[in-house]
Amino acid sequence: AAISRSMKHLKPTTPRLISILIILATLWALGLTVAAAQSFDAKVSFFYVPPPDDEPFHIGDRITLRLEVRHPADSSVEMPTLPEGEEWGDFEVVSQSEPEVSRRGDNVAITRKDIVVTLFEPGQYQTPRLLVNHLLPNGTSEELAAPVIQLNIDSILVDDDTELRDIKEQATLPVPPIWPWVLLSILVAMPIAGLIAAGSLWLYHRLKRRNQFIDMPVPVPIDTRPPEVVAYAELDRIEALNLPAKEQYKDHYSLVTECLRRYIEGRYQIPALERTTDELRLTFAHSASIKDQRRKFIEIFTESDLVKFARFRPQLEDAYELIQKARRIIQSTTPEPEPPDDQVPAETVEEVAA
Repeated sequence: AAISRSMKHLKPTTPRLISILIILATLWALGLTVAAAQSFDAKVSFFYVPPPDDEPFHIGDRITLRLEVRHPADSSVEMPTLPEGEEWGDFEVVSQSEPEVSRRGDNVAITRKDIVVTLFEPGQYQTPRLLVNHLLPNGTSEELAAPVIQLNIDSILVDDDTELRDIKEQATLPVPPIWPWVLLSILVAMPIAGLIAAGSLWLYHRLKRRNQFIDMPVPVPIDTRPPEVVAYAELDRIEALNLPAKEQYKDHYSLVTECLRRYIEGRYQIPALERTTDELRLTFAHSASIKDQRRKFIEIFTESDLVKFARFRPQLEDAYELIQKARRIIQSTTPEPEPPDDQVPAETVEEVAA
């Protein structure tokens, strides 16, 4: 009786338990399906893009090879980069595109890249080994090898074609008309020429007006004093500068010699400022008016040349003595003044009267 009561108690709960187990089994199966969809192995496809009308490939044709990798969306792919313009096995790489990623649903991604190659000899060819780096979500990576592509390159020549053909004429390209360029050049040149003409006219009038208001040059006053008076005044000025005390020997000797050269020009009309010491020596040799004092002039000029050009450092006393030498030579070369007419000696008047 007790067992029968227990069985009666379990009967209502059995269908409910079975339903729960069925639901759990269904959810478990769906989880496995989703996990299988989310985690799958990447697949590499490598194939050539067929030419239009499925024509065969010939020598020099541009052949597009397409590399595709189907991989999970949460992973990435590093495509190989081939050297353009160089040989890749028997092929020559012409160009290659940047990798492009597209999505196929929520969990699948496709990374694609095109490689354009060419061949220059007929025959059977296959692509070299090409590896793709697959970066997994957990930080690891794997290398995937691309399939090998078989290509057949045909020759342009046909075996049974024996017909001779003439050389084709030179191709001519249409020459674009030049009148738009000529018209554009004229339209651009006209305003530029107008600006240049206006600027030239403005500059001409400006310079012309400026020349009208230029003041006359101020005449340089002529010193009418005797040469010895000018020389004595200049020597006094040089002496007041006291350049030897400041160790400015070069300036001191230059001023004294310039004073003497101006004195020579005023006294003897010899361009002494424009001549060197050696040239003055030759000039003095052919001048009778300066014959007696030419040695003293040359001595002063030679000593000054040593100080000015040879960096000779004179004694302080010699530098001061230079001004005294210049004064003595000026004094010795200055002619005596003639007496006035009212102070003519009596003997001279008597001789004239007789």
